[in-house]
Amino acid sequence: MSTTPSPSTPLIGLTRRVPSLWAFAGIFGLVIGAFLLVLPEWLLESLVWLAEAFQPDDDPLPESRVRTLHDGAQIWGRAGIIVSSVTIPLWFSRIRHHLMAWISRIPDRFFSPLPFSSDRYGLPFFAALASVLVFSLATHWTLTVYEEIDWLEGEDGVSEWWSVATYLAAAGMAGATAWLLHGLRHRNLFWLQLLLGVVFFLGAMEELSWGQRLFGWGTPAILMEVNVQRETTLHNLSVGADTVYVMLFWGGVIALAGAALRAVWHHSGKVSSADFLLPSLVLAPALVMILIWRVGGYWNAVNPVLLLMTYWNHAPQGSEVPEVLLGLCLSLYTLGNLKRAYALRRWRDTGTTGDSSPLAFTTST
Repeated sequence: MSTTPSPSTPLIGLTRRVPSLWAFAGIFGLVIGAFLLVLPEWLLESLVWLAEAFQPDDDPLPESRVRTLHDGAQIWGRAGIIVSSVTIPLWFSRIRHHLMAWISRIPDRFFSPLPFSSDRYGLPFFAALASVLVFSLATHWTLTVYEEIDWLEGEDGVSEWWSVATYLAAAGMAGATAWLLHGLRHRNLFWLQLLLGVVFFLGAMEELSWGQRLFGWGTPAILMEVNVQRETTLHNLSVGADTVYVMLFWGGVIALAGAALRAVWHHSGKVSSADFLLPSLVLAPALVMILIWRVGGYWNAVNPVLLLMTYWNHAPQGSEVPEVLLGLCLSLYTLGNLKRAYALRRWRDTGTTGDSSPLAFTTST
């Protein structure tokens, strides 16, 4: 399939207009990062005093909490140095020019152009973004406040069946998209969507314990010994939970980066088959909430949202919230791809996508 790409807006303009922003971010990160790495004694004492002021009682902070504050300041210091190492080079126009020119060439080299208009960020987009935000906040609040209610969050509860239903729906839509793309002779996209469909189906089967919850068969002895819930699943193995948490976190990071990249390409008028891979920014609230829930270990001390949630007794527990939000993201993502594939077939058959604003819904999915 060949199309004529729409005229592009140079990506370089996105960065030329804000050189002072890169300079400020870089210098600020460098200065604050170096300062926190040194961490004068008076600053640590100020942090301890501030933390004690927010405690419900007057007891001094235990030594373990003081060490956590110290470690948190060190982490922020290293983060500042990392930010400066990225943003200070972008202060120079030649580096920005080469970087953005390289990014702008990626769609032309690895993806084929599509006959659709770029994503628009008007009222429909922000309405969809707000809907995802409200759903994410409501999910967090409901499954945190009412976590002890079995029919809502327990095994075989509403949240569990929501995950099963959305994963299966995503698998079905990915399979339908693969079938349409196969007919359009998009071989690579066909295999990509087919692979996604298989992965989503496997995720749904894991939530169902591979039918054990429906049919009541027993758990194999080898799994009984290593499965936390003594079920026929892999993600509940003694090492599986941590692996799932890591996958959710880095999956969220990659998805957000992909959404930002898609927005940059669409801003320049480059609408390509990369849209079948990259999500829309409308999923950002749900993806950010997944990150907040699944960031842990090393970063706990510098996660301000998590610290506030903990203070107000709404700290993340378990994995139900990120799993519910993952189901929402997968459903919207695969629905957008399915609509895009149908529009491609319509364009092949009739030369039109059906309206003057092709795939308006996919600006929000």
